Amino acid sequence: MTLRSDDTSTPPLLVLPAPPHERAVVPAPAGTHDDPAPEADAGTSTWGLVWRTVCGMALAAVVGWVGTLLLLSGPGGHLHLPGFGPVGVGPAPRPAAEVAALADDMFLTAAGRDLLYRSRPQLLGAAEFTGACPGASMSDAGGWMGIACYRSVTRGPYVTASIVVHRPADPRLHGLVVTMTAHELLHGAWQALTPDERDDAGAVLERVVAGIDPADDIHAQIAGSVRTAPESRTSELFAYVGTQVWQPGGLDPRLEALYARTIRDREALVGVHAAHLQEVDRTIAEAFTAQDTLSARRTAADAEQQHLDAATEAVARSRTRLEQEDGRLATMPAHERARWRLSWTWHDGTTLPAAPAEQTLAEVRARLDRDEAEL
Repeated sequence: MTLRSDDTSTPPLLVLPAPPHERAVVPAPAGTHDDPAPEADAGTSTWGLVWRTVCGMALAAVVGWVGTLLLLSGPGGHLHLPGFGPVGVGPAPRPAAEVAALADDMFLTAAGRDLLYRSRPQLLGAAEFTGACPGASMSDAGGWMGIACYRSVTRGPYVTASIVVHRPADPRLHGLVVTMTAHELLHGAWQALTPDERDDAGAVLERVVAGIDPADDIHAQIAGSVRTAPESRTSELFAYVGTQVWQPGGLDPRLEALYARTIRDREALVGVHAAHLQEVDRTIAEAFTAQDTLSARRTAADAEQQHLDAATEAVARSRTRLEQEDGRLATMPAHERARWRLSWTWHDGTTLPAAPAEQTLAEVRARLDRDEAEL
């Protein structure tokens, strides 16, 4: 379900890794803790001048650092600061109506909506989707399967990311679009976690997946996504479990707490996936029923066609014989025509008893006109 690329054509999301948690402590000047500092002439205090210089340099550095981040992030940028989680820089891009509606269907938190809107998701039809996810083709999507990608590029401390989703034309597949978009969004949420959070969540996710029925399709889905990028396994587990796995009361509280930053009702989101699968099963069952009905109708139609072909051939033979008898009658002398009597066995088994030839042929002609009209 997930493909990755170094494509930077869509750089909507800027994530800054957390700076070191250890912060340097600058010793305060003497007298600043317990005793009030003696008053001094601001113009002659060497320590005061040095302190103001140091503070000024520090302030300038901080202002420059923040200014650089604001410049690099641009409108709708995104920072990840320690202890604060995702922090928006400027307003998030105004979402298209379909994206805002999709956010409702995904049951996102305010932070989840912010993350979705900053990723500028593209919901594309088959024609537009071609080439949008490098390495993927529409043939990968099949009829009822979906295809989407979360593209991210890391350059130094910065990460740019975007979401691209194929949106099938069939409205019955809307649940699939919801699940796929949420899946890709959770890859972005995973990137926003701290290394310690990822390590802890990775161990929990492995236990959750190990407890899922081996016959469940999710194992094949995970294997298919991880196949070409084994380093992405924990991110894939986070996305698959987050959108497809639920148990009464939720999973491990630590894991649910991470999901809750992005999804306000994960049970409902997993329900969208389950409803989609039920729709697929129902549609497949309807397709098999329709196929059986069509097969029966074809059998009946074949039988009717055979009957029609036989009747058409019989009428044609009767028409040919009528023409022959008409020709023979026309060549006979009048006295022979008057004596000639003719019987006829119709193609449906009805027998016309012997009668004057002209009478019998008139009856045959009327029957043929009737049968040809029916055919």
